[in-house]
Amino acid sequence: MVAVPVALRTALRRGLPADRLAVAVAAMANAASFLLPTSNITSLLLLGRVPLATPAYVRDSWLPWILVTAVTLGPLAVWAANARPGQARAVAAGPSARAVLDLVPMFLVASGVRALLGTGLALHGSFPGQLAGAATLACAASNLPAAAVILPAGTPGLWAAILATTVGPNLLITGSVATLIARRIARDGGARLTAWQFSAIGAALVPAQLAAATLGLHITGVLR
Repeated sequence: MVAVPVALRTALRRGLPADRLAVAVAAMANAASFLLPTSNITSLLLLGRVPLATPAYVRDSWLPWILVTAVTLGPLAVWAANARPGQARAVAAGPSARAVLDLVPMFLVASGVRALLGTGLALHGSFPGQLAGAATLACAASNLPAAAVILPAGTPGLWAAILATTVGPNLLITGSVATLIARRIARDGGARLTAWQFSAIGAALVPAQLAAATLGLHITGVLR
């Protein structure tokens, strides 16, 4: 999460609202983390169940990624710029040891989900239904454990799972390990990344992000 300290330093130098920049960076980092197979560890876990060659992956992902980035970056830039400047002190170099404590409750819940689901959770139904189910699991147990238990069915199911574990976690601050680490870095840098604000932004953006990604997958031929 190098981008969070960079954003806070930018806030200090340019007089921008540090709190909003921290939220925007965390939300953008999650939503745009599916362009390449290696962009997110959740994608690598899912590709271990439904293999997809890198050229085929990029052929499927580039347009959905552009569309998701477009519907995310513009609104976040406007929202972050239209606020009174926040206060931020010297930025920490990275996550502190306290970040580990932030993650403990989430991993306890995730362990319980893993135990309950046993061998895994197969995705069935329509593409929107698979997206909704997998995103709910990712938000409830965090995206990494969700990716470890989801069993996609074919390439469309794979993309439903990838989008659900990258874009979907923007609905809750506990939906992504990266978001919790970003929150700790922001706090150490004197900025706030609050759960209610993050969820409010996610509720406004995630439907548009998933719709844009679905449109992109239709155009690239993944969904017919």
